[in-house]
Amino acid sequence: MTILSVKSTTAWAEVDENGRLILPPEVARQYGLNPGSKVRLDEGTNFVRMHRPVTHLTKIYIEPTVDCNLDCITCFRNAWDQPIGKMTEATFESILNGLKQMDPIPSVYFGGIGEPLFHPRTIEWIRRIKQELGVKVELITNGTTLTEKKSRELIDAGLDVLWVSIDGATPESYTDVRMGLNFPTSWQI
Repeated sequence: MTILSVKSTTAWAEVDENGRLILPPEVARQYGLNPGSKVRLDEGTNFVRMHRPVTHLTKIYIEPTVDCNLDCITCFRNAWDQPIGKMTEATFESILNGLKQMDPIPSVYFGGIGEPLFHPRTIEWIRRIKQELGVKVELITNGTTLTEKKSRELIDAGLDVLWVSIDGATPESYTDVRMGLNFPTSWQI
């Protein structure tokens, strides 16, 4: 199951007398399109999709922790011989300061091997990324710690996209994958 919440905007471009597409300056800046930039265009039946120049980073992945509240038998961490750790505030500050130096600033994705909501600072860090950088922020979670309160905190922090990864369709199939976990049969958020 995947839950998406995407905020999108519409911008208008013009075609000049030579057939060149003229983008609004704020759109060009947002995507790092400077004079001479080359972009890939994918043509569809009724659309053209433009991609950022390959020289620009589009998304950065932040992994708050490799720790997880589950013990899935399918997880490769079962064969992984690395210590379990959580990101420090100093490391986050270093990442945030580095992002501030980038132009354009890429979107940010919280996720990785561990459960990002298992780190006590993740929601605060989402809020800081949104407030200080104003970029799109995504998070992937196994959903087991989501409560109405935590869901509202994520919304209030400015989270743009929430991905919920669930490994089965019935309580029985969850048991097959996640040892000792007891999921409710219905959720209301």
